[in-house]
Amino acid sequence: MKYKVMYDGIVIGMYNVISNSCVEYTIDKNGIDELKKKGIEVLPMISKDYTGKSFPFFDNRIRNCKRFEGVSIGYQTDPVVLEEMS
Repeated sequence: MKYKVMYDGIVIGMYNVISNSCVEYTIDKNGIDELKKKGIEVLPMISKDYTGKSFPFFDNRIRNCKRFEGVSIGYQTDPVVLEEMS
């Protein structure tokens, strides 16, 4: 499953669930730079590439939000939203 990661509507990366034990997060440097120009500092944990077993910051959002049909994958408490790609 692939997800586009957005911060305030700007794409900052791609999150790819390869298998139950492998995920990959790749940043979009242009999106992060665009946010910096606006004076927005993105969380350090989502400002760098990552490959590993899991990424709880995204995994928890996906699990919690997918329980409800038609709800975007994100929380009202912050501007990070994931958009599932086909």
